[in-house]
Order: sequence, then C-alpha cells, then structure tokens
Amino acid sequence: MKKIDRWGAALIALSYLVLALAHGLVIPPFENLDEIEHFGVVRYIAERGRLPAHGAADSAGYHYRQEASQPPLYHLLAAGLTHLLGLRADDAEAFFRFNPWVACGPRAVSLTDNRAVFYHDPHREAFPWQGTMRMLHVLRVFSTLLQAITVTGTYALARSAFPQRRHVPVLAMAVVAFNPQFLLVVSGINNDNLVAPLATLVLCLLLQSWRNGLTTPRAVGLGVLIGLAGLAKLSGWLLLVLAGLTTVALLLRLPKGRGRLALTAALIPAIALLIAGWWFWRNVQLYGDPTALRPMLALVGERGSPLYLPGEAWLMFRSFWGQIPCSFYPPPFYAFYGALTALALGGLTWGWRRLERQERLAAAGAAGWFLIVALGWLRWDMMTPAPGGRLLFPALPAVALLLALGIDSLPQGRLRTGNWIAIGLLALAALWAAAGILPGFFAPPPRYADTGAVEPDHALEATLGDAARLLGYDIALRERPALRPPDREPTLELTLYWQPLASLDEDYVLALQLVSPVPGDTTLRLNYNSWPGRGNYPTSAWQPGEVIADRYRFDLPEAHFPTQGWDLHLILYQAETRDRLPVCLGQTAIGDRLVLTRLRVPGQSPACPEEARLPAQVRFDEAVALTHAWVTPEPDGARVSLCWESLRPLGADYTVFVHLIDETGTLIGTGDGPPMAGAFPTSLWQPGDVIMDVHPLPSGIDTEEGQYIAVGLYRLDDSSRLPASVGDQPVIDGAVTIWPHRP
Repeated sequence: MKKIDRWGAALIALSYLVLALAHGLVIPPFENLDEIEHFGVVRYIAERGRLPAHGAADSAGYHYRQEASQPPLYHLLAAGLTHLLGLRADDAEAFFRFNPWVACGPRAVSLTDNRAVFYHDPHREAFPWQGTMRMLHVLRVFSTLLQAITVTGTYALARSAFPQRRHVPVLAMAVVAFNPQFLLVVSGINNDNLVAPLATLVLCLLLQSWRNGLTTPRAVGLGVLIGLAGLAKLSGWLLLVLAGLTTVALLLRLPKGRGRLALTAALIPAIALLIAGWWFWRNVQLYGDPTALRPMLALVGERGSPLYLPGEAWLMFRSFWGQIPCSFYPPPFYAFYGALTALALGGLTWGWRRLERQERLAAAGAAGWFLIVALGWLRWDMMTPAPGGRLLFPALPAVALLLALGIDSLPQGRLRTGNWIAIGLLALAALWAAAGILPGFFAPPPRYADTGAVEPDHALEATLGDAARLLGYDIALRERPALRPPDREPTLELTLYWQPLASLDEDYVLALQLVSPVPGDTTLRLNYNSWPGRGNYPTSAWQPGEVIADRYRFDLPEAHFPTQGWDLHLILYQAETRDRLPVCLGQTAIGDRLVLTRLRVPGQSPACPEEARLPAQVRFDEAVALTHAWVTPEPDGARVSLCWESLRPLGADYTVFVHLIDETGTLIGTGDGPPMAGAFPTSLWQPGDVIMDVHPLPSGIDTEEGQYIAVGLYRLDDSSRLPASVGDQPVIDGAVTIWPHRP
C-alpha cells in the first residue's frame, strides 16, 4: 500500500469524525431517529439499575416505548459510560415537550418548515451543557466513536478482499463515511451504532477464515462477535446465517477433515447463544416470546395494508442515502446517489469477467450479505411499515465494497473517476450538513441586540397584546420553476421582525393566512400555524429587548384559483383557548389581526366562451382590453360577465361600472363594483392577465323597451373614467355598449 493511500484513509477518517460531531452539535436534542426512546432506555438502566420492561410500574417519564424490548447491549454500555462519568438527567422531562405544530411529510408547506418534533430553547440547549444536555452529547460522541470502527473496518475489509486494487479501499471507506444517512445515524443515540461495527468486524473475520481457514480462535472470535451483535440488535443474528453459509462453502471445497471443521464451526452458534441466551430466556418469561417482537408490534402497529414492494424499495433507497427527520431531501439530492449506484452497477457488469476468481468470490460474498440483510428487512417490513435505510446498515460495508469495485472496474479513468467520486461524496456530505440541517431545518432565527441592526423593507409600529412588537417585515412572491415545467408553484418569502416586550410564559401560536379580500369571503389560500421560528423559537424562549428576524418560505400548494389578490393576515393566539391577542397599529386598536399587505398570487387563467367574444377590439386607455361580454337573465335581474385582458400596468384601483340605461338615457340600474368583487384590484394587474369579472344587475332587463347595458372603468375617489375606444373610434364618456348591440 502506498503512503498516499494511508494518508487518504487517515483524511477520510478525520473528515468523518468532524462531520459526525458537527451533526451531533447542530441537530437539536432528541430530533435524531428514535433518539428519545433509546435515551429513555439508557437513562432507565442508569437510574434504576435494571433493564426496562413493557408495562413496568416505574416506567413513567422515560418515554422508551417500543425500545424497551430491544436487545440491550448498546444501552448497557451507554448506561455504564454515564455511570462512570457521573452523568445524570434529572431535568430530562423539561426536554420532552412535543411541538404540536410539527409538519412531517405532506403537512409541510416547504422543505424547511417546522421539522422540530420537540420544544427547543436555544438558550437552555447552548454550551456549556448541563444535566440532560451533557448526557445527551456524551452519548452522541460515544455513538460516533463506535461507528468509527465501521468506517476504518470497511477500509481494512476492502484491502483484504481486493489487495490488487489500491483505489477500492479508499473509495469504499468514503462511501461509508460520507453517506449522509450514516452521518445522521452515527450522530444520535441508537443501537444501530453498535450492530454495524460488530457486523463489520464479523465480515473481516469471515473473510480471513475463508482465505486462511476457520481455526478455533477464529471460530471463538466469530461466536463472541455474533453473540454481541445479536445482543445489540436482532438483525445481528443474521450474521449467524452468513457464518453458516461460509462454513458450508468451506466444507464443500475441503477435500478432507470436514468433520473437524464442522466441530470447529459449531463453536460459533454455541458461543453466540451462550452469550445472548439469557436475553431470550428473559423475553420468554416476560412476554412469552423469545424475540420480544410481540410487545414491540403492539406499540408500533402491524401492517394494515398489503406490502407494495416498488414503493417500499424506493423509500428504502432514499432513506439509505439521506433522510431528514420528518421528511426527505429534495429530488436532486438523490440524483447523485442514483447515478453513483447506476455507474457502479454498470462497472460491475462490464468488468465482471475481468475480475480474478478471488475478487469475484469476495464480491459475491458482499452481495450475499446484502441480500441476507435485505431479506431480513423485508420480513420485518411485512410485519410493520419500516422503510428506513438504516436497517440495511449492517450491510453498509458490503454495499460500499460493491460500489467501489464497480467504479474501479470502469473501462477507463479509474483513478480519476474514483477520486472525484470520493471528493464529491465528501463535498456533498459537508454541503448538506452546513446548508441543510443547520440553517434550513432546526436553527433558531437570527437574533440581534437592538433595533438598529435591522432595516425592514416595510416598517411598522404594531403591538400584539403585551407580548411583542412587530417592527416591520420583508416580503417577496416569486414564481418558482418546478422540476417538471410548465407547472409553476408560487413561492412566498416573508421575514417578520419581532421584539419581545417582556419575558413570556406563554407559547403563542403564530398564524399566517392568505385570505380573500372580498368582503364577507373567508376563503383561505394559505393557513399556516406554528410556533415562531418555523417551530424552532417558541415565544417562551424569547429574550426581552432582542430583535428576531423570523424568516419563512412557503411553496404555495396547487389550487383551483384564478390569478387574483390575497390579503396576508398575521395573528398571534393562545393555543388552548384560541384567544387572539389584540393588535394596535401605533396607538390605534385595529382588532385581533394585522393585515400586512395584499399580494398578487398567480393562478389559473379563466376560459372565456368564444361565442361571447366581442367582434371589435375594445380598449381602455391602451391599458385594458375588453375581449368578451355576455348577459345572463335571472329571475331577479341579470348577471353581466366580462373578460378583461391587461395590456400594461395601471397605477391605481379602478371600479367597473355596469349601467342599465333606457332609451331616453336614464340610468335605471347599476352593477358597479371592483373587478372580481374586489378579489383582483386593477393595481395588481400585469400584462397578459385575463380576468373573468361578473357583476349582478338587480333590475330586470327588456330589449323591447330599448334598454341597453354600458360598461367602463372609473376611479372611485374622483369618478374620472378611463377613455375607451372601439377599434379606432373613441367612445363617448368611456361607456361601451355591450348589450344588446355589441361594438
């Protein structure tokens, strides 16, 4: 092995530690996968001096749920460490308050929205840590160090499996170390962090046994490691299947002495069961089930619908490479890992015949171990929905070996391709850690010492009860190109600048609503409720006098609304009573909500009936065209429908007049009103907008008496009308006759 390879391996190991420890620092307490439950088991053992059990009288407050019936080795080691270091979690209950507004999966209105499952106070959770926080971070570091065995063990396994391929070990090590999901798992408290390193050591020892023979010391070592792996997690017992298959293969290739080898191999399950047998006996006594799966399934729930394997496999693939607590990364994230997988499979297919016999056997063994683990997962997934990629992590070193071998088997540029992929894996892992988890999902909003540090685009002097002052806001509404054009989702970006007026004991809920501006219409385009800071900075954590830049980004969901205006309402309310805080703007009380602004939100373009198209072009001040008009008689009057097209922006809000006039020119009925009953003021119109506008006429109409209907646009403040023309001919008073004689 060249010196540069050793340096590369050392650099990967160091980078792994930095990234894993960084994940442990930026992910808030108990937001990691099943962390609160595993922490509860460790805490119970440390405080009670015995293993937990389902239904135990002293289990209240530990929140270990289904993990009470997990094999306990990881938790025993972690509890021993906390006892050795004198760590206690007497204040743990203060951290176990759930966020009622957490937006997992489809509930979220953006990728970064409200992913915190628990209440978080960044002041209480900041370094230097005390009590529960200190215990949590020590155990997270413990997990990270355990999984360092998986990272370095993968390198050793690849070197032993492919000694003639000097680039495979470093690339395989990088695949493990820089897998974003692996980095997430290793930064949390979870028994996956013990079974994976033990499985890696077993793989290394099995490979040695295959190459150099199954000696008694190796059989004893395998028995011990497999017994410990089975005590760490039930999937660890799958290693016994792999050891059995390896033994069968050794027996088949051995010309003589098979009886002695069989006796030696029998030590493996005997020692493993000797180490872990007490655990099965305890489960039988407690639950009548040696695996203790029955009480676990009672808590997590059994699968209620048939297994749809393609969907589960796709979820498994995504969560194998990276999963955010509560959600997944955006699709481009998985494109890189999908391409990496496809490239490696292509390399394996192309170069399989060029591999040496021992290399093919090593690759087959790695694939076999992955298949065993995958089948074990599939069996579990058939019992209860469990599409979590970390369940395949006992086979992660094997997957890494296959990927690295496939890349190294590409027809040309192997060194260059492998090095760039390793660098890309590191860069992406660092990017997602820095640009994803920290600022995007769990970080509290920026805070400043005084008001001089912020300059809102729209300054306000609004107070909400005795709780807070809103200094102003920034707002932008953009049409964001979707991944599959021509679909476009409007994106609303909003920053609220808060200043607490006092220390708050209440966690008020912030409501942001896009409400129809039509009087009496309560239709909502958006209704977002959350603790401030996208759930990451509840009001009881606010510090008096600080200025909070509370930022939101909403991808407005598809809706069957036309392009129109929507009023943005802001409300603070008490969660239990739903009572809203009164709002004052300056010294004036304005009710229980603050209308920040009116926004033009793009929507669907209306379809105007072709038979109602006007025969001649009608324009109002070269800014608006009237393209369609039709009248629908009704029992108590008529309904006048108009289609407008915006040609250039109007700088003011105009009212549409709809006048029913008799043959003498006397006005006998009106249907005046703003366009779309006020939903789409003309000041919001943009060139290309098509507006379908309906105005009721309360008076009956009669063509035989010479009545006609004229329409136009005027300003409400001074009654000035927009000049109108039909073709090249101006229209007197801007009043265009649409019925019964069309222009």
